[in-house]
Amino acid sequence: MRRKEERIGFEIRMLDHMLARNMQAHVRAAGIDEITLMHGWIIRYLYANRDRDVFQKDIEKDFSVGRSTVTNVIKLMEKKGFIRRESVEHDARLKKVILTEKGILSHETMEHMIDNMDASLMEGIEDEELEVFHSVIRKLKENLKKDGICDNFSES
Repeated sequence: MRRKEERIGFEIRMLDHMLARNMQAHVRAAGIDEITLMHGWIIRYLYANRDRDVFQKDIEKDFSVGRSTVTNVIKLMEKKGFIRRESVEHDARLKKVILTEKGILSHETMEHMIDNMDASLMEGIEDEELEVFHSVIRKLKENLKKDGICDNFSES
């Protein structure tokens, strides 16, 4: 049996924690520390889907997050000026979620930081090693989906 620190889930959790702390430090240094990780993910999602109307229910579904959580996050993001909600012509009850200029600029800054972090993470790692890494990640995801609990997660 492997030691506790060699367990896959433990290693992934530790790596996730290290990545989050690293990103938070860079975000603070760039002066955009009012953006939480969830805000960053939603901003990225809205940026990638600028060509279509995005509603709260889309965010709930694609992030596998509950309605009340998304409602609170959207309200805070709107208060901070990253997004705005706008009614649609065909149904006044529906409000699409749109990035503001501040949201777009934040996304572009974050993408630059992520690109730099990815480059730093891949230092000294050969292309073949990265292929194996991605193959193993795909298999881990497939194994987690087998039990049906993780079926709602979107592929990144």
